[in-house]
Amino acid sequence: MIESYYLTVLLVANALLLAIAAVVLSRFERRCKRIEEFWDSPTGTALADDGDEEVRAQTQATQRLERRVGELQRVVKLMDIKAPKQQAPVELNVPIENAVRMARQGASVDDLTRNCGLNIGEARLMQKLHGKAQHAASGAR
Repeated sequence: MIESYYLTVLLVANALLLAIAAVVLSRFERRCKRIEEFWDSPTGTALADDGDEEVRAQTQATQRLERRVGELQRVVKLMDIKAPKQQAPVELNVPIENAVRMARQGASVDDLTRNCGLNIGEARLMQKLHGKAQHAASGAR
């Protein structure tokens, strides 16, 4: 009788410890995922490049330009300008296509900024997304 009591207590304690471990592991996994998402976000990337003043200045300039473009888009929308329909769409992303091609060929950040008109952050992104593995892994600057 006493042995079955101890066996029951032992099983209940093990089940309780297993449940606690599952909850802790689940919370730890969610926390790790949130931290990973933060460092993958633009804010985390900016913090990772915190020591580079030129990158910070480029980022601020880009943000100002994005705000200005947003304002202009709102103005155009308010004015409800109806432009005549064009037969063929205008290609606006030629420098980006050129940057992708150059990154795939192993161009440096300086080459991408000089030849494609990209800022340093954009050139680094091009290298990470489209560059050869050796440039993306080394974080060539």
